Amino acid sequence: MDIALKYRIVERIIQSNDDTLLYEIKSLVGLSEGDFWTELPTEVQQAVNKAKAELDGGEGIPHAQVMAEMKSRYLNR
Repeated sequence: MDIALKYRIVERIIQSNDDTLLYEIKSLVGLSEGDFWTELPTEVQQAVNKAKAELDGGEGIPHAQVMAEMKSRYLNR
């Protein structure tokens, strides 16, 4: 790999204020230790918990139904 590219990547990481991006890079390069859940931003944890609660409450659309709708919409043209 080109050393200049590596430096540009490092520079972009240093300048970044995007926590999500930094967590993704951390995971990608294998720096994550332990449970990834605790490293997720609070907003992401809240969104996942809300989605799980909605599914537990019977809200949402079953995966098989979504897949059937997508196949009929996009594959049967």
